[in-house]
Amino acid sequence: MENRIQQFVVVGAGSAGLMSSMAIKRAFPTRKVVLVYAPEIPVIGVGESTTTIFPGFLHRSLGLGYLDFFREVQPSWKLGIRFHWGDPKDTHFNYVFDHCMTHKPAPLRKLTAYYCLNDWTDASRCWALMDRGLSPCHVEPDGRLSTYDAFGYHINNENFLKYLMKKSQELGVEHRPTKIVGVERNACGNLTSLQTDDGNQLTGDLFVDCSGFQSRLLGDVMQQPFVSYRDSLFCDRAVVGGWQRNSPILPYTTVDTMNHGWCWRIEFPDRVTRGYVYSSEFCSDDQAIEELKSKNPELESKPRVLSFQSGRRQNFWVGNVVGIGNATGFVEPLEATALHLVIEQIRLLCRLIDESEGDLPPKLIESANQRYRQLWDEVRDFLAIHYRFNRRKNTPFWQHCREATYLAGAQDLVNLYEEAGPTSLCSTTLDGGHLFGYDGFMSILVGSRAPTRYANRMSIDDLRRWHACQTKNQQAASNALTVRDALDRLGI
Repeated sequence: MENRIQQFVVVGAGSAGLMSSMAIKRAFPTRKVVLVYAPEIPVIGVGESTTTIFPGFLHRSLGLGYLDFFREVQPSWKLGIRFHWGDPKDTHFNYVFDHCMTHKPAPLRKLTAYYCLNDWTDASRCWALMDRGLSPCHVEPDGRLSTYDAFGYHINNENFLKYLMKKSQELGVEHRPTKIVGVERNACGNLTSLQTDDGNQLTGDLFVDCSGFQSRLLGDVMQQPFVSYRDSLFCDRAVVGGWQRNSPILPYTTVDTMNHGWCWRIEFPDRVTRGYVYSSEFCSDDQAIEELKSKNPELESKPRVLSFQSGRRQNFWVGNVVGIGNATGFVEPLEATALHLVIEQIRLLCRLIDESEGDLPPKLIESANQRYRQLWDEVRDFLAIHYRFNRRKNTPFWQHCREATYLAGAQDLVNLYEEAGPTSLCSTTLDGGHLFGYDGFMSILVGSRAPTRYANRMSIDDLRRWHACQTKNQQAASNALTVRDALDRLGI
């Protein structure tokens, strides 16, 4: 059967637009893919911290070479997130990418989450690497550089976009640097063409809106309403700055509790970026800038102020318009989910077009929208538990978070955890294929020392076996390279 979709038009050349256009071209190489963008629109990105889904998508789905990517973009590896969060008696906890809470190594009676209630030191290989400031890379006996697979990247947005612009053209994506000034629709309400400021019309069968917060097609044209997450996520602004590196490169994103929100630290080979995410109801921009500068005297120049709303459009697919990325929604970057959600939506789009041969009945599109809503709401729920159980500071903002954060779909899991601790049955309260699953929720609940009536009784033999596992993880980390040494071996 001939695929009914012969021409794709992608609007916007940020990360979402470039990744979407390349993925579509890779999935349907005989179809025409046109990328239209206004060249004068600046890059909004402030540096990206990604999840483990990103390297696989980049190198396998998009076919981008590992060494080529490193040399052009100059990323660094990310093994997880170090949280200065939760119980003020703890220095930190790690949310690691090797799923340590779901591990049950042979010597242990229970899942690792139970043992972490008492002592999470070196709870996994990634945990051991993070606490020693080491990369996922080591040198094999034959001299080859080898990496463990549980990592994401820290990427400089400007370098990344330049790289994707070049690679998308090499792949055969047609670039049209022009401004959209109007649209044409048929009697059914579907788009038939885009009118551009150079007097041309771009026709297409499917239009992919990657226009960012403007949401030119999904929001403005198709009038999809915005569903706010304000009841769960109170932050709505960020101040962002950075400095040239003068310290070792850390293999993780750092998250610090601040008076009116939280602050990220993202690691690049030559630079560090800091961003303070806060609530304008509790803090002015000037107050946020001063707090960020006082914590980070290395900051160069005045930080940029950004505003945002956490939430999503009701649907991401309406007629022959599909939204990807910020055109569909935004949540604060506490778990670095922006590009993760972009990839999930791209994969959903390509899979359904491939399976249906482009014949997309309303029920199929509604099912896709249901999955889209589920993905975004799962992120909201997961971020909400971070706020509910952070006792690091006792400012009005954090008091409000502990008292008023709406847990939505995470409430049943939290109720069970409060009664029974990290039982594996917590996973039954989550939808199948949940973005974060048992491991993610236990990482935050156990790491934050969320209250539970479960009494964790460990025998001497249990503790001995756990200590043996910790020792094994220490040994696994012992031959790893620092991030700088690993980059040097790649010639970066």
